[in-house]
Amino acid sequence: MSIKSIFFLFLVLLCLVPHVSAYSSDDIEWESVKTVTLHWGDSVTVDDYVITADDFNKDGYAYITIYKDNKYMTAGALKLSDNVIYRDTVDGDDIKVYASALSLKVDSWTGNLVDPTVKVQIYRRGLPDLEVGLEIEKDTYDPTRLSTPRYIEGNVTIENVGDAKASNVVLNVNTAGIALADGKLTQTTASLEKGESTKPLTFKLEIPLLWDEEDFKIVAQASAYDINNEKHTFNGTKTITIEPKSELVLTKSCTEEIYMDETAYVSLIIRNTGPYALTSVLLSDLQTDDLELKDNVQTEKTISLNAQETTTVLEYALKPIKPGKFTLPKATATFTVDGKEYTFKSDAPTIEINGPYIVLEKKVNVSSFNPGDNVRVTISVKNEGDRDANVKIEETVPAGTSFVSGVMTFDDVVNDKSTQSFSYILKLENEADMKLPATSAKFTDLEGYKGEKVSNMPQIALKVAESPDSTSQGQSGNHGSSTSSSSGTAQASSGTSEEVGQQPGFETWVLVLALISVMRFSRKDQN
Repeated sequence: MSIKSIFFLFLVLLCLVPHVSAYSSDDIEWESVKTVTLHWGDSVTVDDYVITADDFNKDGYAYITIYKDNKYMTAGALKLSDNVIYRDTVDGDDIKVYASALSLKVDSWTGNLVDPTVKVQIYRRGLPDLEVGLEIEKDTYDPTRLSTPRYIEGNVTIENVGDAKASNVVLNVNTAGIALADGKLTQTTASLEKGESTKPLTFKLEIPLLWDEEDFKIVAQASAYDINNEKHTFNGTKTITIEPKSELVLTKSCTEEIYMDETAYVSLIIRNTGPYALTSVLLSDLQTDDLELKDNVQTEKTISLNAQETTTVLEYALKPIKPGKFTLPKATATFTVDGKEYTFKSDAPTIEINGPYIVLEKKVNVSSFNPGDNVRVTISVKNEGDRDANVKIEETVPAGTSFVSGVMTFDDVVNDKSTQSFSYILKLENEADMKLPATSAKFTDLEGYKGEKVSNMPQIALKVAESPDSTSQGQSGNHGSSTSSSSGTAQASSGTSEEVGQQPGFETWVLVLALISVMRFSRKDQN
């Protein structure tokens, strides 16, 4: 390589590499940071600097001293519109103090200054500030949708919103691993003056095809140098979401409104919106307890789907159980890729069922009985539906009973959400537990819907009769208890008369013993 070539290459490298160069105070772009009025001896602190008004004189001067870290840096005698500058050649923390107003009143009697002041504006060296404007066309990209753009399009513009020129501005865009399809991801600008902007850097990125939704953080980073060759870095960021490359869309539909005597029809449609075929997709459609499956239909199956394929996978009928508004369960479709399971769900359609819903309840007022006892039987008729219905009931006298009084028939309109009742009294003649038969009701509404309902079957237990032994013992015990009380009273009033009366032959033995005693005493007297 020739000497000229080496010299030329050296000059090129010298131009590209930032280098430290001296600059004068005339090259500095200043940033105003504070305006303050100082009296004689006052100080003000800005960053690491202390600015002091040390003295004034009648000739129109204010003596300003600048200190840094308690060390003298420079000083100046300022007239109005003068300034003093300290050029920091080590760190570039340059500072300027400008006298924008002076107050130098002189006392006419003494000839001395009266409270002189100086209004100063304090500046420091301005710095560049780059605003990195990163724009991406969309926040979310779905590769399965035709409406999604083919590429991720973006652009970056840099504006210098600072107080000084920026030199050697370098822009780099980090795409978080997304491949570049067109355009550039780097840009170099020699300099940007205050308020100046770069030309937009445009680029296109490939939309990645993923099995899982993922967020990508795009970062545009700009670096620049100031007049002191200090490097400054600025960022602009944007997070975008990439949705999965394959998605199963399940659409579950159902008849929206039916009557109690009608049938609801359900269909389940599945669509593979992705660009890839899927195999072994497990489809499951749960059933609700609020409606009955009309036919024996298999609601769980495994299918395969081609890319962009749409097919109806289930159709079945449901029978209503009771009126109301019900939400059907969501259907699910599940497949596994690389050991990870993915599940998609359908919507949950609602169905409204109209009509009367009659509920019968049969009650009795006793739980046990003795033959010959009466029982009150009450039948309540409740309409839990949303339509009125005419209800007819004809009760019969059950075996083992006889009718006493009351009403055993019912024929009336029972309004929706209301309850009516009737009752009658029976004599129970059985000598065993009884189970009353269910009450049967027939109903018809204005729509011609009719049906039949039955009630519960209440049970009444026969009371257990007491055995003769237990009855005798019970009576003896009660009598003894009563006698014991009365005998106590008798003993208190007449000694042991009741006790003697209870032992036959007692008087004879007493008489014999008395005679024996008399005979013994007689013999003693004779002796």
